[in-house]
Amino acid sequence: MDQTERDFLVDIEDLVEHIFGDLDELRATRTEGRARRELIDQVFRRVHSVKGSAASSGLEVVSHIAHEFENLLDEVRAGRVLVDDAVVDTCESATEALSESLQLAASGIVEPSRRALFERLQAAARASTAASSLPDNEAILKNIPFQLWEALTEAEKHQLLSIVAEGSPLFVVATSFDIGNFDAEFSRLKEKLAAFGEVISTSPAVDNEQPDKINFRVLYASTIELQAVEAAVSDFDKVVFRALVSASGVPEIASASNAPASVSALSSFVRTDLDQLDRLISSAHELSRTTSTTLALAMSQLTSPVSEELHRLNRQIRRAFTGLEDELINLRLVTLGPTLQRAARAGRAAARLDAKEVNFEISGAEIRLDKLLVEAIADPLIHLVRNAVDHGIETVDERTRAGKSPRGTVRIEAVSEGSQSRLRVTDDGRGVDPPLVSAAAQRLGIASEGQVDMEKSLRLIFRPGFTTLASASDISGRGVGLDVVETAVEQVGGELRVSSKPGQGTTFEIRLPVTFGLVATNVVVSAGHRYCIPAGQTL
Repeated sequence: MDQTERDFLVDIEDLVEHIFGDLDELRATRTEGRARRELIDQVFRRVHSVKGSAASSGLEVVSHIAHEFENLLDEVRAGRVLVDDAVVDTCESATEALSESLQLAASGIVEPSRRALFERLQAAARASTAASSLPDNEAILKNIPFQLWEALTEAEKHQLLSIVAEGSPLFVVATSFDIGNFDAEFSRLKEKLAAFGEVISTSPAVDNEQPDKINFRVLYASTIELQAVEAAVSDFDKVVFRALVSASGVPEIASASNAPASVSALSSFVRTDLDQLDRLISSAHELSRTTSTTLALAMSQLTSPVSEELHRLNRQIRRAFTGLEDELINLRLVTLGPTLQRAARAGRAAARLDAKEVNFEISGAEIRLDKLLVEAIADPLIHLVRNAVDHGIETVDERTRAGKSPRGTVRIEAVSEGSQSRLRVTDDGRGVDPPLVSAAAQRLGIASEGQVDMEKSLRLIFRPGFTTLASASDISGRGVGLDVVETAVEQVGGELRVSSKPGQGTTFEIRLPVTFGLVATNVVVSAGHRYCIPAGQTL
């Protein structure tokens, strides 16, 4: 795979991660309104971009998934499909399929069949349940100019009907621009209007009497006081608002600072290959050593005044190179946020399969680690979260009988302690039950008769092939579990620890190694060997 193909994959992966985040926000946004519509439109645009990029780079399966996904979203935008939990679940499944397909493409592995997913997406797109909830067109939209209504797409018509049903005032905004700069000026006007309301559609026209001008009519909705909106666009020569539908009440005025940032603000962002970055780090380190050695030789041959000046320059150069290396190493670091969110999504999916009510809490998303290390611990972290849901959290009935809240809690936490970082998955579920572990160990023939204590139970659950479930579920029970997690963590130099209290919950902790970074150390020499111990670590 060449660099161009890798860049395509990275671009698509970024879009998929954003789709995951949008769907999480969409699930949390229960009420219909502008925020929900904007989220749906944003997901649609991202999926459309994924489809185009995948088709351009020859990723046919990814493009096909995105195409079916886009069809469902198109039905949602047109108001023919109601967005409920089932539809969001289907969207998440499609997004997970996109993510998996990208990973398979990067590895060169043949794709599995996606027929079941396609059938699910197509069935969801055919479920025309939203149209009945819309208001009557003629009664509400009789004041809208016929030409504007006819020019609307199905999605724009649904957006318009939803806005009117919410009681939002509706306007036709008329303006005109010189033909030489109309594109930039009109984009600027739309951005300002969008900060205070929703731009539903735009209709350009040319006046034969003024061929050097382009006129625009904008169908626009806003709950903000008209004077505030007019003040925001007062720097334009001519913008006229004509009210079409008014509301009985006006909510609190929103701030114009909510306008989306310009794409040009991101133009300074560049992507680099990790191998190239590593070579640059090594080159900087080698240059630092060569410079220091050269200065040391020069100092040994020169007189005292010159030698003292070279000593000063040597210290200054060392500090500069150390800072340069540190900055270069920091370029390898990425935040844990997307990985923690991905683990939480996997946990929510497991909770739905188990019909359990679970709250997921995330902290430490801002902590930054080396990209390769983050990728290595992503799957172990997901497994721990799914394990917490399946084995740890009880059913609603079990929690009620135990005097607990019906909803369980799984906390996914990242903490930084000195030069080390730790990831914890904590649940408030049933905890490790030594009698249950003993029975399972005897059933599997890996322990003798008699009950084992908590300490031995915590060791047994890491045995290959060990499971407390009598039969496999969609989530676990096949004996491929914590031993694989422990092995994966140890392969990157980390350590997995666990603590538990019966009836109260369990905590798994991944202790991560110091990977990249310039760490102050104490050097200890013993038996001819040098040992570097982090300076902040207590001996």
